[in-house]
Amino acid sequence: MFFLLALVALLFVLAPALRSRHAIDQQSSAQLAAAESRSWYEQRLRELGEEELDAAQKTEITEELAAVLLAEYPQTSPESLDAPIPPAIAEPAGALRRPANVLVMSGVLLVLMAVGVYAQLGSFGASKIQGAQAVLALSPEQDLADLQRWQAVLGEWLGHAPEDAQSWYLLGHTHLKLGEFAQAEVAFAEAHQFARTDLSVKFYWLQARYLNSQGVLDTRSRQLAEEILAADPNSPQVLEMLAVAAISEGDAATAVTLLNRTLNFEQRPERVRSTVDAIAALRSAATAQGGQAGVRVQVGAATEAEYDPMATVFVVARPVGGGMPFAVVRRPAWLLPFEVTLDDLVSMSAERLLSQAQVFEVLVRLSASGDASSAEGDWQWLSPPLNLAEAQILLQASITPPE
Repeated sequence: MFFLLALVALLFVLAPALRSRHAIDQQSSAQLAAAESRSWYEQRLRELGEEELDAAQKTEITEELAAVLLAEYPQTSPESLDAPIPPAIAEPAGALRRPANVLVMSGVLLVLMAVGVYAQLGSFGASKIQGAQAVLALSPEQDLADLQRWQAVLGEWLGHAPEDAQSWYLLGHTHLKLGEFAQAEVAFAEAHQFARTDLSVKFYWLQARYLNSQGVLDTRSRQLAEEILAADPNSPQVLEMLAVAAISEGDAATAVTLLNRTLNFEQRPERVRSTVDAIAALRSAATAQGGQAGVRVQVGAATEAEYDPMATVFVVARPVGGGMPFAVVRRPAWLLPFEVTLDDLVSMSAERLLSQAQVFEVLVRLSASGDASSAEGDWQWLSPPLNLAEAQILLQASITPPE
């Protein structure tokens, strides 16, 4: 299509030049014919002068010859019959052909320049992979043939264009969907070389490495996970990978911290319930290993009033009277009643551990908007001042609507 358009453009450039040359040729032919007629006319006049005729006869014959010439060439004026014949008739045609030649050469040069620019910025075979983004929506169960076809097309294309990061990314997805985790890892690694800041490439490379190593995170995989969390601190998939790795290493405390973070944005009921159950089991294991002191909070709601099950419940340990929280746990309201534990595993940061607080209070708040900031109409419950140094604390929190 590109070359067809280039040829059409060249024809637009050449058409005026060819038309001008045709007009020049016609003009030259007309001028030559007129010059020949005038030469014949003057020759007849010279022959007439040599004949022995009286003045009246010569005048009559001369007027007849002029009438014949003017009849054949109407554009010839009577005054021009006495003008001298131009010495060269072809000279103007040559002068007019020179701009036409320049125009033709300019058109050819422009087409060559266009081809060169396209070769630098485009790809002559890019039409082969047009529509390859469809692999992202294909299913290995229903679209196996299409996945395999695109895999072959992308592989062939990358043999000619090995720096095409998007094609490496799409090829990695075909391998990932077909269960070819080692090949997917290689493809996403190639894409990462040319798109080092793309979080999608990092995530799928991490996923391919994770699946290829059967759930084991090596140093490079952990580095990728940290890079993703630096840009997206609540990426549930990455947090789950790190939590599973911590469980496999026997680090229940780290697993609890990571799984709690996944609940900040997880909305699927089945995933929320399974995660909450996993946290409870891991806390039991951590307690058996000598767990730290904390506050157990059993949260319920007043039965005489209705609340929005899609609201969010925040359980917060904070300084008495308010301030930056020491620890926070969030759960969906439809999970009520439930129990959570506030300790260092759910602290806001390593610099503000709950175990280091001399005195604090626990606030339980039901937020209809899901916003961590307090708003009018929120249900809440507030504990008296507490101190972890005394003993393990158990609180019964019943949140009620505002008066």
